[in-house]
Amino acid sequence: MGKFITATNKRPTALNDRFQNGIRRIERLSVEDCFEAMTRIMYRIIIFCGIPYFLFVLWSLIRMQGE
Repeated sequence: MGKFITATNKRPTALNDRFQNGIRRIERLSVEDCFEAMTRIMYRIIIFCGIPYFLFVLWSLIRMQGE
């Protein structure tokens, strides 16, 4: 039980450290670089969420045509 408690306590600090490192990295970026990074992230989110949604709608239309 003690090992489990120490393992769970270490994980949030590791995540917190990664989060703090990311914040420091963002603070060092210029406005243009920050905008480009945000644009890249938004494009990835659109692709990650948009393609499965498009396939779902396409599959729904195909099933609807069969009925």
